[in-house]
Amino acid sequence: MKRGNGFLLDFAVAAAVFVLAGVSPARADSVASKNKDGNRLFGQGKYQEAEKAYLDAEVQSPGRAELLYNLGNTLIKQKKYEQALQSLRQAVSKGDEGLQESSWFNAGNALFEMGNFRNSAQAYIQALRINPADKDAKYNLEMALQKMKQQKQMGAGKDQKDNSQQSQESKENQQSANNESQQQDKQKQQSSPQQQDRNKPANPQATQAEQRDESLSKERALQILDALKNQEVAEQRKLLERKARRKPNARDW
Repeated sequence: MKRGNGFLLDFAVAAAVFVLAGVSPARADSVASKNKDGNRLFGQGKYQEAEKAYLDAEVQSPGRAELLYNLGNTLIKQKKYEQALQSLRQAVSKGDEGLQESSWFNAGNALFEMGNFRNSAQAYIQALRINPADKDAKYNLEMALQKMKQQKQMGAGKDQKDNSQQSQESKENQQSANNESQQQDKQKQQSSPQQQDRNKPANPQATQAEQRDESLSKERALQILDALKNQEVAEQRKLLERKARRKPNARDW
């Protein structure tokens, strides 16, 4: 990004402004002095001390756009981005066009650092609406738009990778299920008769009751066969006896 947050506002004419606003010259001098202290500390990289100086000045002159702008800048340097954005938005609502443009620009920088490139681009656009000739804002806008494009491409690539990974996992799970099913079928074929009834457990063993019923059935079958044979023998004997009784007496020819 071009143009950092180092541009600060000084109160060179603060006393005269405050007199016109009904503020005593002594108080105006105090506010201007604290603001100068904040600017000096900011330039030395002592951002926490600069923040305190701006806050002290704001206590004496609440809602002063220049103080809000300077405070927002030092908060950005401390990576307190949310607080910085709040302060810069207030500066936009209270400052003149020049201060509004600078506040939007630095808000874009803060959002860029946060990785919020969409809102960062919007902030640079707001700055360009006020000052279309701001080359730094144009450059930073292009940077934000490029980052947005990269994020979109990375998101699409991640989705594609996730879908591919899910598809691969699904195939692996299906293959694993098929292998497991084949292994189970193979075990069944090895441990049970061919064409086994699938409703019966593998390698079935007859229970004692079933064995007893089967034994009774065999005994009953043998008994029936014996009875039929005996009946057949008896019928044959009776038939022979009837034939013998019917045999005619012998005759001479």
